[in-house]
This record gives sequence, structure tokens and C-alpha cells, in this order.
Amino acid sequence: MQRTNPLALQANNSDTSNVSSLGSNVALTLPKRFGVSRLVSCLVLISLAGCQLTDESPTSSKQQRPTLTDLANSQPQVNYEKQQLSQAQRKAKLALIYQQLLTLEPDPEVRTHVEYRLVQIKSEHLEEQMFGEAFDYVASQQSDMSAQEAEQLALTQLKHNDQQLDKLIAEYQVLLNRYPDRDENEHLQYQLAKALDVQGEIDASLIEMESLLTRYPNTQYRAELNFRRGEIYYNLQDYPAAIQAYQQVESANDNDKYLINSIYMSGWALFKLNRLPEADARFLQVFDNIIAANEELISTDNEQLTQTSFEFNKLASRYQNLAIDAQRVLSISLSQQEQSRSLLNLVNQQKSSPYLTIYQHVLFDNLAKFLLKKELQHDAELTYQTYIEFDKNNIWAARYSLALLDLYQQQGKFASMHRLKNQYVEQYGLSSQFWTHANTAQQQEVLPHLLAFSDEHSRRLYASAQQLPPGQARIDGFKTAASALSVYLQLAKLPQAQSLLTKPIHGDEYLFADANYEAQQFKQALISYEAIAYAQKDAIALPAEQLALQQKAAFATTLTIRSILSQHDESVVKGDEITPISQSKRQSIISERTRLDKLFIANHPLDKRALELATDGAQYAFNAKQFDDLIQFSQFVLLRHKVINQANSNSNTSNKNDSEENAHAALAVNQQAGSEPESRLIRYDNSQVSNHLRHGQALSSVALTQVQVVSQLYAHSLYQLSHYIQAESAYDIALNYLNASTNLKPQQHKAKTEMRNLLASSIYFQAQANKAENPALAVKDLKRISTRVPESQYAINGQFEAANILLSQQKWQQAIEVLVPFQQRYPNHEFSATIPAKLAQSYEALEEWELAAEQLLIIVANQPSTELKREAQYTAAEYYLKAGNTEKARLTFRTYARTYPEPFDLAQEVRLKMSGFYQVSNEPNKEYYWYRQILSADKKQRHQALAIGNREVVIASIAAISLAKAHQQTFKTIKLTAPLNKTLKRKQDEMKLAINYYQQVLDFQQAQYVPQATYELAEMYRQLAADVMDSERPSDLDELALEEYEILLEELAYPFEEKAIEIHISNSQRAWQNIYDQWVGKSFATLTELSPALYNKPEVTHDVIEAIH
Repeated sequence: MQRTNPLALQANNSDTSNVSSLGSNVALTLPKRFGVSRLVSCLVLISLAGCQLTDESPTSSKQQRPTLTDLANSQPQVNYEKQQLSQAQRKAKLALIYQQLLTLEPDPEVRTHVEYRLVQIKSEHLEEQMFGEAFDYVASQQSDMSAQEAEQLALTQLKHNDQQLDKLIAEYQVLLNRYPDRDENEHLQYQLAKALDVQGEIDASLIEMESLLTRYPNTQYRAELNFRRGEIYYNLQDYPAAIQAYQQVESANDNDKYLINSIYMSGWALFKLNRLPEADARFLQVFDNIIAANEELISTDNEQLTQTSFEFNKLASRYQNLAIDAQRVLSISLSQQEQSRSLLNLVNQQKSSPYLTIYQHVLFDNLAKFLLKKELQHDAELTYQTYIEFDKNNIWAARYSLALLDLYQQQGKFASMHRLKNQYVEQYGLSSQFWTHANTAQQQEVLPHLLAFSDEHSRRLYASAQQLPPGQARIDGFKTAASALSVYLQLAKLPQAQSLLTKPIHGDEYLFADANYEAQQFKQALISYEAIAYAQKDAIALPAEQLALQQKAAFATTLTIRSILSQHDESVVKGDEITPISQSKRQSIISERTRLDKLFIANHPLDKRALELATDGAQYAFNAKQFDDLIQFSQFVLLRHKVINQANSNSNTSNKNDSEENAHAALAVNQQAGSEPESRLIRYDNSQVSNHLRHGQALSSVALTQVQVVSQLYAHSLYQLSHYIQAESAYDIALNYLNASTNLKPQQHKAKTEMRNLLASSIYFQAQANKAENPALAVKDLKRISTRVPESQYAINGQFEAANILLSQQKWQQAIEVLVPFQQRYPNHEFSATIPAKLAQSYEALEEWELAAEQLLIIVANQPSTELKREAQYTAAEYYLKAGNTEKARLTFRTYARTYPEPFDLAQEVRLKMSGFYQVSNEPNKEYYWYRQILSADKKQRHQALAIGNREVVIASIAAISLAKAHQQTFKTIKLTAPLNKTLKRKQDEMKLAINYYQQVLDFQQAQYVPQATYELAEMYRQLAADVMDSERPSDLDELALEEYEILLEELAYPFEEKAIEIHISNSQRAWQNIYDQWVGKSFATLTELSPALYNKPEVTHDVIEAIH
């Protein structure tokens, strides 16, 4: 027997007329004011135990004798459980131990813990006694006592338990009063509330629950306690308080066991308060939560519940009763309001519900059935109508339409039945939104009704129209009948409808065509007649009567299309503004006439008018850009005049005496559906005509004209379809037949010129198509134009574009071979202006630098753009340099330097190159000229305060130091002779010039040149001092004068030497600035000679001291 917790918050069902049981999760029952006798529960359990003991299984009456094996295997069983203490006994002994500990322990805190633990043990012991071992004992003893004795034993046990419960409640209260602030009181007060509830003290239990929720608002028992409060208030008919308590359950944590039942009971409370719309909304929440609990909507038979097949009785069993009862109450609530209107308002207000769309149809159906049970048939009809209008594209709307139809039939409302059937066809037919979105099963479900309803409706309308006299009313009647017949035929022709039809549809098709003709709906009549005439492919197998009907219908199509054209022309002539038809409409009618004429040609090729129709049809098709039709008409004409053979002909074709049969067969091939466009093209290569010019000359004048027309149209169509390969061949043939005429008219001359130009264009576009995938073939095609149509503009374009393709493919030599002749042949053509650049690029890629330079100089000579000319001039010079032609490179650079002072950086580089040329050729004066040009340009740039890059400063430094060295060298070569004043002045002049340039180097502040310039400056002063001392002495001085002269020279040389030392010292000090190179080192070396006392000191070292002082 399954044991349950006796102190859980239980409630007994006291209002079974209003509330049903709610499943196995939480037994929601409504308690009486003072509880129910626990004796009843005990007696029920005893009775059930008795039933189990007295009920025999199907095999219990058949005793079987034990076998020897059974006796051998049987062993005496030992009941080990009886040798151990029962759980109740262990609890009793543990309670005794804690009781003894309580009398011995002096510590108050320990005593408090013991008291709380003791009362907990007693609670568990009492629960075990009341609903555990006691019932087990009663059940075990029942077989040995009568029912009266068992009842008496249960009463005795319950009386003993009541005494223990009273004692336990008192102990709870004592502990709570003695220790009001202990943490354990939350659980203790919860146990007290349960104990009072079990004892039947509902008011006291409610007080404890309210107190517990006040003291511990976030208690772990919040959901359970509020649910119990709601039950108590509901039974006390305090419905607002019950609603408040149930709402607390919804906001509590861990409320899963009580949530659905709380929402359900709050709905009942609102219902009791007559707050019906609010109650309805709560019941919808019940449905949503039930479906949410069935997350994947899996029913008892494992079928997925969807909107199409949803029913609450398909849910898991533990939710079915609650859902069914909630539906019942909802229907009652809605019936007390505005019925279907209230339900519609409810559904619209609850659109945010995630599951409403799944089950909303069930609500309408339940309400309708509830109203029918109450014999409110009109209200039930309104309910179904409301849902049909509310969710008309749902399968349930279709199903409820049939239910509504049954209601109409039961009441004899035949007009309403007809109206509803028509609405059913409109709402769920092929053109409806429902049919578009319905799945196959839904379509199959409504299709039988659609067939039956539409057939009945169309025949009724046709019969009514036949009874009308001629006039507009009769025309309108047949229009309505034709529309209804169209609906039925569309349904009947569905593949899935074939098994549902009870009659063939041929009669209905003829009826439909006739109705449209009577209604003067010629277009639809034409479609119907054409379907009758040409729909049957296997005409040979048809009866003669049906073949005759088809032939008649085929002729009727030509009559009908001409009636349409006549009707249009008459309306235009009369200026009828009621039904105006535009010119585009007339063209559409003409196209339809052409199509029907094509069918006539295909089915009657021996008629002499077939060639005329085909020739005119080719012209119409070309104007309308119907190229498939044009090919078909043209092929027919060419076959009849033996320009080509039958498509896909075999070897015995030539044995036929008349090509008309071949034409018929070829046209039939062209009419095959689904053939590829290439397979429909005319096969000129499949012909026995080897010379089309001679063949054209052999044709009659009429035949030649027909061939000329269709061959030219066909060639033009291929060109417009971008079939350029086939167009080239077609233009060749068309030109041959055009040349077959003896005397060309001006119009024919014009056509010939146009076709030759289009021939060239076809070749050109072939090349365009091959450019990406096969550029070599594209080049070949482009070059071919000038051979085949040299007078065409495409020939020039083709040559030039061929060169461009070769350039893009980096086939430089081949490109040169095209560009050079083009340049020579068309020197004044606009394309020739770009050829030098292309040739320069090609020569550059081939590393033919001198030829590339020549082309660049051509660009310089002819290019108006200054910037482009400058770049070309510079690049040409560079290319001459690469080619090793130094002289042309020098001349080209010289032109650049004199012509383009800007940009400054490049101009300086060119000047430096020019100085380099003359340095190599050992022309110092020209070399120094360009150095001075560099410094002059630098000075001008600085004067204009323009930006100068580091490279330009380096170039200027090179120029300055080069000029300084040149003057320094001149300075060195001047010898000081007597008289000293003359030669010294010359030497000093050169020295000043050198110093000036060295000073410019210093001003440029380039680290690689400043130390050198400084060193050279110092050396010049040192050189001057030495040269003064070594100068030639006058020959006319005596010894004393010569001595004075020597002193004078020393005084003259001393400042120069001091200046040299000073400059060398400043240069050596750059080492302290982390600047040291060979020139700084040379200054140090020179200082050791000039000032040894300071710069040539020996290194001072110390002996190693090995002893510690």
C-alpha cells in the first residue's frame, strides 16, 4: 500500500457539482468548515485491503501438486525483518534518549536544540503511526478478524493518535512561545499549521498560515500555504480573498505543483463573483498552461496535436479531466453572456496567448454543442457562423460549415443550404486562400464536397439560362452558368478528383464551350474549342464521330478568332467608349490569329494557302519578336521549296516524290514541347543544295520572293537572339538568294548593304563571346572581319580590339604585328593616337627599351597633356639608359631638365644625372654647370619657402661639395711665388670660393657630408699656412732682411694654422655628439700633429696593487 504524508495540506471534496478532480499531481479538494472524520479514510483503506485479500486471481483456484524438484529446492525462509526494530520503534527509542538528555543537560542552548529535535522526532513518529504502520497492521490483521472488529481496531488507533496529536500541538505552541525568534520556527510553525489542519482546526490553522507568511514572506512554503489559504477562503465563500491567495501562488517560486490548479480555482472564484469575462480569461490560461505542460503536444496515442486535429481529450490523462471541466464551465459562462459574440471578444482579447490558435476552434464547437443540448439551435448556428467568419481559412471552418449545413437541412432551410454551399465553393475552392495553403490531406477532405456543390450549382444555373428569352438577360444568365461550369471543370480535372467523379466530363466541356459562345464570351469559347480540337494527341484511336467533332472545333477556332478581330475593329470604327480596346490588344488578337493559322498549316500542309500563310506568319512573328514561331514558319517555306531537307531526315527521304509530306513532318517536329532552342534552329547544313545562288536562280519569281523573305527574317532573328555563329551562315545564304534576282530594286540594294554590315557584326560579336574563354579564337575572328567585309566599320574596330586582346594576354609580339600595320594603314584614325602607348608597353615588356623610348617620344610630340608628355619624356630617357644608349639618354634627360623644372625632386635628380654623364665623359666644366644648376634651383626653392625633401638636400650637398673640391683643387695647384702678394691673392680667391661651397654643405646639415666639409676647410687653412711658409723668397734680400722676411711669413701663417686647429677641434668634438666617421678621425690625427701637447699625450697607467693597505 502506498503511503502518503498525513500532515500534508489535504482538503476534502465538498462541491463536486461545480469542481471536478484535477489529476494526480495535486489533489485539489474543497474542505468543509470543520473537516471530515479521519475514520472514513481509515475505513476506506481497510475496505480496500479486504478486497485485495478476498479477490482471487484467475489461477488461484487451480492448485498444482509440487514436483520433486520443487520439494528439493524448497528451503525454510527466515524473516530477517522481524529480527530488526521497526521504524516506529527506532523513533520511540530515539525520543526516549533525547528526553533523558533533556533532563540531564544543564546548558540552555543545548537544551533548546534538544527540545526542537525531540518535537521533530515526535512529529515523524506520529505521522508514521497515523498513516504508516498502523494501517499496515490493520491490513495484516484483517484476514483474522471480522469487518466490525477491524473498524473497532481502527477507531481505537485513531483515538490514540488524536491524543498524541493534541500533545504534539501543545509542544509546538510551547516552543514557539518560549523561543519566538529562532530560525527553526519557520518549519515548526509550518508543522503546527499542518497539525491543526489534520485535527480539523481550520481557523487555527489559517491563523498560523497567515502568521507564517507575515513573518516569513519569502518562505519556502509560500506556494503551498497560499494554495491552502485559497482553498479555505473559497470554501468560506470569501472569493476575493481566495483570488488574492491564488494570485500569490502564481508569483511564488517552485509553484509547479499548484500553478494550474490555482489558475483554475481563481477562475471558479471569479465565476462565483459573476465576473464572467475575467473568469473566461483565467480558464484560457488554464488551457495554455496545460498545453505548455505537454511541451511537444504529445497525446495519449503519440499523435502530435496540431490545430488541424487538436482535442483536449487527446492530452495526457492527468490533464484531461481538468481541461474538460474547464471547457464545461467556460461554455456555461459564455451562455450566460452574449454567447458566440462573447467568445469572439474573448478570443480577440487573448491574441497574445501562445497556444490559443491551437484550441480556439474547440471552444466554439463546445459552445455550439452546449447550446444544442439546451435546444438553442439558432444560437448554435450563430456560433458556427461566428467561427467560420472569424477563421474562414481554417480547416475547422470548412468542417463547421458542413455541421451548419446539417443544421439547415434538419430545419428545412433550403435557401440557406444553397447559399452556404456556394459560399463553401468560393471559400475553399481552387482560387481560395485556403486551398493555396492547405496540405494534401485537407484538400482531399474538402474536394468531394467541392465537386458535389459546384456541379449542382452549375447545372441549376445553365438550366435557368435556357429558359430565358433572347436578350441581355439570357446573355448574363449564360455568363453566370459558364463561370460556374468553369469552377466545376477545374475541380474535376484535378488528378486527385478522378476517383471521385461519377460521370465523364466531355459533356460538361462541350456545355462549357456552348455557354461561353451563347454569352458572347468569344475568347473563352475559342479556348474551349481549341482544347476540343487539339487536346487529343492520339487522334487515330478516337471514334470517327469524335474526330469529326474535333475537325469542326478546329475550324470553329479560326471563325471565332476572326469574330474577335471583327468585334474589335467595329468598336474602334464606331468609337465605342464602353469597352475600348487598345492597339496592343489588336496586336494580341493578330498574334492569336497567327497561332491558329500555324496550327492550320501544321494539320493541313497540302493546302495551297499554307505557303502564303507561312510567309506572312514569318513576317508577323518577326515583328512581334516571336522567334520560335518565325523559325517554324520559315522552316516550312524552306522545306516546301527544297532549300533544306526534313529535319533529322533519314536516307530514304530523297525517294519521296513530294516534299509536302516532309514539310508536315518537320513542322510537327518543331511543335514538340520541351525541345531545346538549338534543336529548333534551321539546319542549313542538312541540305542537298550546294550552290544557293544557282538554286535561287532556278526558282519561280513567287517562290524566290518567299525564300528571300524568310531567309532574311531568319538571319535577322538569329542575330537578335545572339546566335552569331548561325547568323553568319544565315546571312551568307540570304545574300546568295538576294543576289539571285536579276535586277535588284533600291530597297533590295539597301537590304544587301545592311545584311553585309550585320554579317560583319555577327563575326564581331562571336569574338566578343570568345574574349573571356578563348581569347585566341576571339583574335582570329576579329582579324577575319577585314577579310570578309573589309568595307565595314567593324573591320577597323576588329583590328584594334584584336590588338587590345593580345595586349591583355601579354602576347606582346603578336600585338605589335597588329598595331604597326594599323598605325601605317590608318595614321589619321582616332584609334591611332593611342597606339604609341600600346607599342611602348609592348616593347617595354619585350625589353626592347630603345624602341619603347621612340614610341614614348612620339607621345611627347603628339600629346597635348603636359603632365603626360613630361612622364613620357622622363621614361624615354630611362629606357635609353636601359638600352645602353647613353648619348640619347643624355639628350633626352637634357631636354627634360630644360623643359620641366617641376616637380622639383625629379628635376634635381635629372640635373644630377646630367652632371654624372659629363663626369663620365670627363667634361668638368659641363659637370660643374649642372652642379651650379642644382644649387641655383635649391636656392630658388628655399627663397620661395617651398618644401624640400631630404633627398633634394642630399643632391644639393653633393653638388656643393663637388664644386668645393674643384675650387680646393685649384687652390692647391696655385704656387706662392714672388712677389707674394699677387699669387697669394689668387690663392685666397680660390680658397674663398671653396669655403663658400663648403659653407653651403655645412648649412645643408647632412651628417654624411658635414664632417668632410669641416675637415677640408681646416685642411685648406693648414695648407695655406704651409704654402705661405714654403713660398718663394725674394732673391734680392740680404741675410738680415731675409730673417725679417721669415719672421713676417711666420706671423702671416700663424693665424691660418690656428684657424685650422680651431676647425679641426670643432670637427673632433662631433665625437661627443655620437658622430664619428673617417673625417672626424682624420681631424683627431691632424690635431696630434698640430697640437701634440694636447692630442698626442701617452696613456697613463698604474701598476697593479696586490696588497691591502
